[in-house]
Amino acid sequence: MPLSTAPETSTHSGNYRQQSTYFAKAKYRRADDAVVAAYVLPKLDLIETIVPLATSSVLDIGCGNGVFTLYLKDRCGFVTGVDFSSNMLAENPCRGLIQGDVAQLPIQAGSFDAAFAANVLHHVDSPRQVVLEMTRVAKRWVVLIEPNRYNPGMFVCGLFMKEERALLKSHARGLQKLLETCGLAVRLSMCTGMISQNQTPAALVPLLRIFDRRFALGEYVIMVGEKTLQCD
Repeated sequence: MPLSTAPETSTHSGNYRQQSTYFAKAKYRRADDAVVAAYVLPKLDLIETIVPLATSSVLDIGCGNGVFTLYLKDRCGFVTGVDFSSNMLAENPCRGLIQGDVAQLPIQAGSFDAAFAANVLHHVDSPRQVVLEMTRVAKRWVVLIEPNRYNPGMFVCGLFMKEERALLKSHARGLQKLLETCGLAVRLSMCTGMISQNQTPAALVPLLRIFDRRFALGEYVIMVGEKTLQCD
């Protein structure tokens, strides 16, 4: 259960209610599942080439059931998570969690070295508002992981799942522009990976590890932005 909570109020409208219903019932692989580890760890390795996680405090925004929180906990100086879904937070194995709106974070400015969000922006009405909030609470780094619409599997997912429909707008060029318009200097921008959290059969993981590198048709876009003076 979350350590502290904020009311589940939001500026989101119909989409917010749709996403609330979806995540109230969603069942994902556990954070400690071997396939989840294979999905998460290569991405953290890439991020760590830019962000010194070992000495950083990290806020995991939209932390859900702890898919990234669990592994960030082992790498970071300090990590906590925030999510609007009580259902997802109940499945998160980490402590010190906050229930709240990612577009109106109940966190003081500059509280964390890095703000991290994986697979969040395509679920919200205003991705820019979320990134601005991430920029506000971060001292230096803003890290995003989002689906790559140019990956065939992701494209099909976006077509047929209404809750994932907005991923059809998600691509590296657009995410880079988003970070830049929020005053962030982009230090890493790449597509990577073919292992997904929930859909990849365990038997395929060894074969798909070859794609844990820069790969234009990779399933995910990784972005690392650094705050510039005008952000402060």
